[in-house]
Amino acid sequence: MRMQPSDPGAPRVSVGIPLFRSRRFLDVIAANIDAMPREGIEVLVSDRHGDDDALEALERRFRGDRRLRFFRAGDRLDWVHNVNFLLSEARGEYWRLLPHDDTSPAGSLEALVSALDAQPDALLAFGPTLALDLEGARLPDKDQPSPMPAAARDAWTLELALEMHWKKHFLGAFKGLVRRRVLAEEGLLVRGTPGQVFAERCWLFGLCLLGRFVFVEDAPYFKRLYAASTHRQWAISGRSHRAAARCMIGYLWDLVADRRARLYGAGDLWLNARRRASWQDARGDRRPLPTYQPLGDPRPLLERGLVPRTRLTEAWVAAGQRAVRRIRQTPLPSRPRSQGARA
Repeated sequence: MRMQPSDPGAPRVSVGIPLFRSRRFLDVIAANIDAMPREGIEVLVSDRHGDDDALEALERRFRGDRRLRFFRAGDRLDWVHNVNFLLSEARGEYWRLLPHDDTSPAGSLEALVSALDAQPDALLAFGPTLALDLEGARLPDKDQPSPMPAAARDAWTLELALEMHWKKHFLGAFKGLVRRRVLAEEGLLVRGTPGQVFAERCWLFGLCLLGRFVFVEDAPYFKRLYAASTHRQWAISGRSHRAAARCMIGYLWDLVADRRARLYGAGDLWLNARRRASWQDARGDRRPLPTYQPLGDPRPLLERGLVPRTRLTEAWVAAGQRAVRRIRQTPLPSRPRSQGARA
């Protein structure tokens, strides 16, 4: 698939809504569309399964609304390929994914647009994710506020990209607003993983390598949590974490120019993915989720008594920490965008 460049007559925002057995969420989808601006927007709705009449019902409900474009096929694409199809059809300056069962309240999209307009160096804007049950009642204990790391205000680095992933700073950002021009220049579609587990988190990591994220407090997003939702159906195993690491290393290799940063990032991703994989496969022993452990910091060798504490080893540890710090502080993006334009 090839993403289309924006042209002078294109809408400012493209919103993609992939459908899958969406009949029970018709009112939610319609309310989301009604809450969007009347001008400068296109809404792309795609059903690749046709298991119910949700698409037809939306066509009737929004007949004559020039904002909407509808797509139907029987090829039974999974969610990753359906999202990529919508991305390839989008024409707007900005892109947003809006799942059929979630809610974007009136004014939220406009707040995200204003944030990217005001910060031209930012690539993605997203707000807090607030939880609902299937009937729409609030579940405040399940909220995902996803605050940004304090360091993000000063610089955007490889260290931040790694921490954004491992410390879950971008929970909810997959439904944020993205500068689509950069996606088109890089050909940055969502890459698949086995069972498509963690595919959206891997894509967000790739996006982190290309530019800064901004958190918009007054742009809430409401996510419905229920047993039959897509992510609840994932069969997560240690293999899932290892496959996600391979996917992210692929983004790293394609999008980062500095060879030392690529090698370091690949090692960091693989180390922490293997720790998560071991934890996932041994959850019967109730061990807590491993915390993020940056690759290459020799300080734990001293702290655990694995090497003797002498002046020489102290100096060696300090030199190792400085070397790791320099690599982790590699600025992102690390190459001119024009070098990355691909189909």
